Amino acid sequence: MERLLITGGCGFIGTNLIEYLLDRTDVDINVLDDLSQGKIEYLKSVEGYSEDRIKFIEGDVRNEEDVSAALENCEKVIHLAAQTDVIDSVEDPQNDADINIMGTINLLNESVESSVKRFVFASSAAPLGEQDMPIHEDKVPQPLAPYGASKLAGEGYCSAYAGSFGIKTVALRFSNVYGPKSWHKGSVVSKFIKQILEGETPIIYGDGDQTRDFIHTKDISKALHLSSVQDLESRFELFQIATGKETTINELYSKLKKKLEEKGLAVPEVRYAEEREGEIYRNYADISKAERELNYRPGVTLEEGLEETIDWFLHEY
Repeated sequence: MERLLITGGCGFIGTNLIEYLLDRTDVDINVLDDLSQGKIEYLKSVEGYSEDRIKFIEGDVRNEEDVSAALENCEKVIHLAAQTDVIDSVEDPQNDADINIMGTINLLNESVESSVKRFVFASSAAPLGEQDMPIHEDKVPQPLAPYGASKLAGEGYCSAYAGSFGIKTVALRFSNVYGPKSWHKGSVVSKFIKQILEGETPIIYGDGDQTRDFIHTKDISKALHLSSVQDLESRFELFQIATGKETTINELYSKLKKKLEEKGLAVPEVRYAEEREGEIYRNYADISKAERELNYRPGVTLEEGLEETIDWFLHEY
């Protein structure tokens, strides 16, 4: 039976991915997580959770012994563990680099030692910075914040280890991910919903006409799974994973407001504040390479995804 290591498996994307894999594959899963963000309770709450199929290791991707233990009997790695907050990276670039760069190098080293067959790295649109839209894999990266720089470095090390050590690596540049199980997420969809449920007035930084390409966790999970199994020509591949659709933050808030009011909640008008440094203004992706080479197609519309996410929050939060 194939066994897969998922780092950061107790977090937002990790728990959604594990639920997806348990439902659709026979793979067994090792989970490495330091529980700094995720919780073991989050992992155990996934539908289909079984200790026969899931082995949990509490540890840090920067620690060789932790990673070596987590890689036991694993043929593939999906590396999700990361420092993911742009503002935190601006305030503490060294910590961002330590986790996102040194942690990734350590995991790649141990993966080579363990003869891992495929290494999938969760990156971001952040390495590209401000670009003419849409973004795609051939754009020259110009990160605006340390987070984008550290993710760019991770992509570079995946390419370098493929070239130097022969390990097959894939880097996925995620657009803005949202969906159920976003207990601790500070990204815009979950943040708005939590603020509204707690009676707070949500804040939009800037004029609200900045755009994002919002992708549901089911589609992210699909892309991660395909990246771990699809036969790819090159030792290293880079893919944009998104929907290809551009939505302003004002439009997003309007959709959330309407859906929550339909469920009987009082929703305040949003408040505007000064835009924040290091954040991209426009962002949406051309996903034709992922469609062509990964056989990836997004399947969840923003309307469907927001409805599911709101229902999850109303039931679980």
